[in-house]
Amino acid sequence: REEFLIPIYHQVAMQFADLHDTPGRMQEKGVITDILDWKTSRTFFYWRLRRLLLENVVKKKIHDANPELTDGQIQAMLRRWFVEVEGTVKAYLWDSNKDLVEWLEKQLTEEEGVRSVVDENIKYISRDYILKQIRSLVQANPEVAMDSIVHMTQHISPTQRAEIVRILSTMDSPSST
Repeated sequence: REEFLIPIYHQVAMQFADLHDTPGRMQEKGVITDILDWKTSRTFFYWRLRRLLLENVVKKKIHDANPELTDGQIQAMLRRWFVEVEGTVKAYLWDSNKDLVEWLEKQLTEEEGVRSVVDENIKYISRDYILKQIRSLVQANPEVAMDSIVHMTQHISPTQRAEIVRILSTMDSPSST
């Protein structure tokens, strides 16, 4: 009896699997974002691959600037920067692989004397991360703070030194309210 039922069980299992692997069902479950036509699939994957490669380059730069950031945070930053540059009216272009590739390429190519939004933001991310590290080191080792200040003031310009003196002198005087 088992030998007789094996082909039927096999056929039922195949139909069950086929029902779950349809593009419509996969899109419904959120596994894929869109159903592709065979004719346009090569173009889609070309732009998708280029997008992912460029995103990876930018994400690596951001991660190098601040290793504490998660991939989700970095992705959200990239999207926010895109909307800041392109405007909320063109925010829908984030889902277009080709448009995002063109934007990322523009951001990654340095023009003469002009820094891109991505480069500027990465610079500030790096600066904030370094300042956070310095603060935590000084808080963990308060006895080193004075030596650090002396060492730092030896490596800055006289104008910056004067600014530090001005800031320190205002910290000593009580605020008049």
